[in-house]
Amino acid sequence: MSTNEESMQKRVIGMGIIIALLLGVIAFLLFNRSKQTNVISQQSIELDEAEMLQEDLQNQYEEVMNTLDEQKGENEELNAIVETQKTELETKKNEISRLIRSGKATKNDLSNARLEIDNFKTQLGRYLAELDAVKAQNQVLTKEKMQLSEEKKVLQSNVESERMNVQNLSEEKAVLVGLKENLEEKNSMLNQKVNYGSVVRVTNVTGEGLKTKNSGKTVQKSYAKNAEKIQVCFTTTENEIANLGNETFYIRIINPVGETMAIEELGSGTFTTTKTKESIRFTQRADIEYEANQENVCVVWEPNTQFAKGIYEVEVYNKGFLSGTGSFQLK
Repeated sequence: MSTNEESMQKRVIGMGIIIALLLGVIAFLLFNRSKQTNVISQQSIELDEAEMLQEDLQNQYEEVMNTLDEQKGENEELNAIVETQKTELETKKNEISRLIRSGKATKNDLSNARLEIDNFKTQLGRYLAELDAVKAQNQVLTKEKMQLSEEKKVLQSNVESERMNVQNLSEEKAVLVGLKENLEEKNSMLNQKVNYGSVVRVTNVTGEGLKTKNSGKTVQKSYAKNAEKIQVCFTTTENEIANLGNETFYIRIINPVGETMAIEELGSGTFTTTKTKESIRFTQRADIEYEANQENVCVVWEPNTQFAKGIYEVEVYNKGFLSGTGSFQLK
């Protein structure tokens, strides 16, 4: 074989090797490109899925928030529970959203995110059940409150009715008390009139000084220095209104200086006038059996003291009324 033929053959073999190498490189590049294309395609699919998940998350979140807002009302306790539930769901939603938007979420992460999104409605169901329980309890409490309110109104009405009854009874009692006082006053006036009408009047009210001699004989004395005792006499008058039986007469002997002569050890004391209810001292009292006729009554006052000169006044009382007066003088 000539030298030229050998050289040509070597070139052909070299070219074949080069072509084979080029074909290998081209095949490798084509395989690698296909692989990258698959990766890009998968990433594009995952990105689209992430966006869909983000949109689905937002939609469900808004739906849940609206549903919870619809549960609000005038009850502050219920509203507070709703706000707490909304805060918890918002925190959960933000966690899922950050996972989706991180760009590092794996297929498994996206699957978990999808499950968490589905749990939104499940969690909402639990929340709504809690709210229904609170509503039911509030309804019971509201019903009880209304019942208590009605009972309170009834009690207030009863109390007001009783108060009116008490007021009416008080007014009626006041009227009755007024009538009673009026009747008592009239009765008192009638009794006074009856008593006044039944007073036994006395006449011939006299007084004189007396002295007992050694012989035992009692004689009249006109001079104060000689008198040992004073005798007062009076005559009862006829009174058909007065009751028969015991009658008491209170005698006041008033000395020349205007003092009532009185010594308790000798039977003196006080009595009350019927008309003015005034307490008056008396010197002596006389109790007689009255028979509705004229009767002379005498009492003796012996104080064992020196009598003063002058005029002595005598007042006789019966049933608290002045029934007669008189006077006498000791020189």
